[in-house]
Amino acid sequence: MLNRRDFCLAASLPLATPWLAGCGGGGRSDTDAPALWGAIAVRAAALAPFPPGLPPFISARAQAMAFLAAHNALNAILPLYDTSLPTDRAPGANPDAAVAAAVHGVLVHEFPFAKTLLDGEYAAAIAAIQGNGSRPKGIETGQRCAAAMLASRADDGLAAIEGPYTEGTLPGQYRFTPPFPFAAAVNLGTALRPFAIASGVAYRAPAPYAVTDTAYTADYNEVKALGVAAGSTRSADQSAIGKFWLENTNYSWTLIALQLADRLDVPGWALMRALALIQMAQTDAYIACLESKYHFNFWRPITAIRLGDSDGNAATAGDASWMSYDFPCPPVPDYPSGHAASGGAGEAVLAALLGGDAAAFTHTSTTLPGVTRNYTRLSQASQEIADSRIYVGYHFRLATTAGRAQGRSVGAAVVASQLAAR
Repeated sequence: MLNRRDFCLAASLPLATPWLAGCGGGGRSDTDAPALWGAIAVRAAALAPFPPGLPPFISARAQAMAFLAAHNALNAILPLYDTSLPTDRAPGANPDAAVAAAVHGVLVHEFPFAKTLLDGEYAAAIAAIQGNGSRPKGIETGQRCAAAMLASRADDGLAAIEGPYTEGTLPGQYRFTPPFPFAAAVNLGTALRPFAIASGVAYRAPAPYAVTDTAYTADYNEVKALGVAAGSTRSADQSAIGKFWLENTNYSWTLIALQLADRLDVPGWALMRALALIQMAQTDAYIACLESKYHFNFWRPITAIRLGDSDGNAATAGDASWMSYDFPCPPVPDYPSGHAASGGAGEAVLAALLGGDAAAFTHTSTTLPGVTRNYTRLSQASQEIADSRIYVGYHFRLATTAGRAQGRSVGAAVVASQLAAR
């Protein structure tokens, strides 16, 4: 039977590695199920009908629920970390079965479009289990934790995130971004219950500039030149970065975490905690970001540039036919950038777990197939995620800077307050 002493004696990494807090180190994986199901969760989310696909805050919320349920199930078997919900002890349960049942139980509910994939992977995972505790008890533990998680989030405000929106009429005020005749997720920042932070308001970004400010002029001219579909000043690498990071970055951070954990031989309990922390931070960063977006209601570049001759700023030349490099732009206000907030949150969580920014990894994007990019620091990827939104014509630079800072602040708070080592 697995116990804390055996778990810790398997360690081979430095004891100071924060990712391994709770067992005194890391090392040989005690269960490979978190790595398996982390990858399955990304595949399942990507099966959403496209267009429109899953909004990133929807996929992040569902994956946070699934990974938290699995984290709770593992800690019912061996309590190395605090859990997000009260969990009855289940000593002797099989951890592979517990993780499979927990993740499957949540995602088959939240991603009904992926039921065939999830059911097939679940059946294969359960059939492959040999030893390491009671399989029936593991299944029961995972199912119980999944049911508890679904019940706890059943009335979390998701059903109330949409609402009416009246377009602005003055320079700088948000208008619907073509071709959408609406604004999306208007109430998300105030209606959806965060996983860890007190509220989106508590992490509101600073106020943006006025459209007459010189800093706005500089950002306007930058995105006008770099983010346009035809005749851009983008380099080939900037164009690649723009398309590469169009994918939902909450998927990206899960895959990056799985890659780093595999290289560092992080044990399953610690990996499951990390995946849960990442998706909690992603969700809460989106909540904070959307609250700021609809508090400030700042217009998107495509609107600003098409109306540039009537914005009251003599230094911003308008272009009524301006088109972004990637079209269409998401139907939410510009400031701050949700993509950059996601990037900052993922960066902050992994930096806290690794004890610093340095991390060598590669990433292959679903939105620029066949291209792999290399990184030596987490901040390098996070900065690219932010910059990519300028290159595709979606955001002013200030929105990306503020979004990334907001995400980093949320990510740091999530790691500091959640799932502590016992």
